Amino acid sequence: VFAVSDTSAMASFTEAERGHQIVIEGIKDIYRNTVRPIEAATKFDIFHSNMLTDAEFDAAPMVLLVGPYSVGKTSFIKYILGRGFPGERIGPEPTTDRFMAVMYGDQDKTVPGNALTVAP
Repeated sequence: VFAVSDTSAMASFTEAERGHQIVIEGIKDIYRNTVRPIEAATKFDIFHSNMLTDAEFDAAPMVLLVGPYSVGKTSFIKYILGRGFPGERIGPEPTTDRFMAVMYGDQDKTVPGNALTVAP
């Protein structure tokens, strides 16, 4: 059992948003009280990765789709978005020979993947 730390901030959330926030706070609580002490005791951060911060739990998730051509990766993204997106190409033979990041924004645009890899 855990308590949400700032209930006043949650007052303006919808029912679904409150439920989402409660789940995220519960995951943070489990990490802080159960997983993080084990990571600290085994010095996990030295050998693998740094300990997680609250910001990492609050951030939007990232999903990577990888697979052979023509198995439905683009169609899956279109289904999740509920519409097409810039740069999408669907065909019977390989149509995407580079990677693409689909992100939320105020307007649709494309940025070449190689530009994203060197962006600060």
